[in-house]
Amino acid sequence: MSSSSLTEHTENVKSLTLPSGRTALGEWLRMLLAAGVIASLYAWRGGASLLFLLTACGFLMLGGLLLQLLGPRQVKVTRSLSPLRPVAGDTLTVEVQVSFSAGIPLPWMIVADHYGGGVHQHLLFPGFRRSLAFTYKLYEVPRGIHTLHGCSVSWGGLTGLFTGGCQPEGKDSFKVLPRPLYLGGAVPDSGVIAGDIMLKRRNRNYNAEAADIREYSPGDPLSRIHWKSSARKGALQSRVPEREEGHMSCIVLASSPRDYEIPSGALAPRSQRGIGTPAFERAVSAAMGLMLSAERSGSYVQLFSGGWPEGMARHEGLGQIPGRVQDMLTEIAPDGERSLSRLLEDASRGWIPGMTVAVITGRLTEESARTIVRFLVQGVKVELYYVWDGPAPAASEPKKRAADTIGGSLARLGARVYCLSDVSPAYGYKGADIRECSEKSTPR
Repeated sequence: MSSSSLTEHTENVKSLTLPSGRTALGEWLRMLLAAGVIASLYAWRGGASLLFLLTACGFLMLGGLLLQLLGPRQVKVTRSLSPLRPVAGDTLTVEVQVSFSAGIPLPWMIVADHYGGGVHQHLLFPGFRRSLAFTYKLYEVPRGIHTLHGCSVSWGGLTGLFTGGCQPEGKDSFKVLPRPLYLGGAVPDSGVIAGDIMLKRRNRNYNAEAADIREYSPGDPLSRIHWKSSARKGALQSRVPEREEGHMSCIVLASSPRDYEIPSGALAPRSQRGIGTPAFERAVSAAMGLMLSAERSGSYVQLFSGGWPEGMARHEGLGQIPGRVQDMLTEIAPDGERSLSRLLEDASRGWIPGMTVAVITGRLTEESARTIVRFLVQGVKVELYYVWDGPAPAASEPKKRAADTIGGSLARLGARVYCLSDVSPAYGYKGADIRECSEKSTPR
């Protein structure tokens, strides 16, 4: 099976008569020992009861021999996953079909799927049937790659004294994409915006920003100045570059573990820790939402994150998001070595005046705020997404309040600030809970 999904994966395995040689030897030794003891007692004392027990042991050993000789062969396991491209928080339905050939009725069979986070076991009663199917669900599956290490199939007689089984080889996996986070809400009095309003406002400004001519911005080359329009309006006007016409934007996703350290003042009580959505997952979901918004609007977008060569974007282009970018957001972890400030410095090499920069991080620090302030002064439009704010540095001006925050200071300088602490995708990150569902038989 490919690493993308479990869809229509089939394992053809020639069944082993027993799970292992030691197991087979142990089963036969136990039965032979019991039969030997009963036979010795019967030879010594006689009696109908001992004869009955000795006869029962003979029938049990005959059944075990038939199970080994005529038991299941050519076990075939087929799995299908729904939905085909799951996103984090989805409930996945795994349908498993088992077929085999056997010369005797089979009382019971157990199929076990071994996941990285647990095992799902399902008990079947084949009887004379040679094809069965069952389904089970994975609840609230988190983002990432989930590995199905394999499947084991075991069976046995009515008493369970003799068993057989097989283990398909191979490690299977399926990917769960991040759920896009589209923020929604109103603008509070503080000026901090938490909402999908961000997307609506930007869409309303697309037509104005996509004009062929705009006002001159510091750093525009002289070759781009439109002299006729400048003379007509009495102010310098610049031609809009082709990439800027489609509204060029850059997404900078912090991935350093220091950027997602929970501040001491934001620690939840011990009884509530691990319940909410982790800050990094909120950040990845916000980045996915922005990427999809750029895809729908046809915007030219860049994506920068840690763990990549300096000065190189992980993605740069317009139109449909490549599969490798979605895979990167699926597998990314907060293990980058570069701080947000260094990441912004690397990303700024490809910026042009008039573009919008979306900065996504866990907590705001003075170091990253100083870097953002410098870009704001240079005329870069900054949208800041964060989970935890921090107090602004103490200032000497008496009018400045000590309770001012870094986010509030950046908002006053012109940045659009979006708080992620009160919004999250409609799912949790408790891991994949495995629960049984229904069972059905299929025609032979």
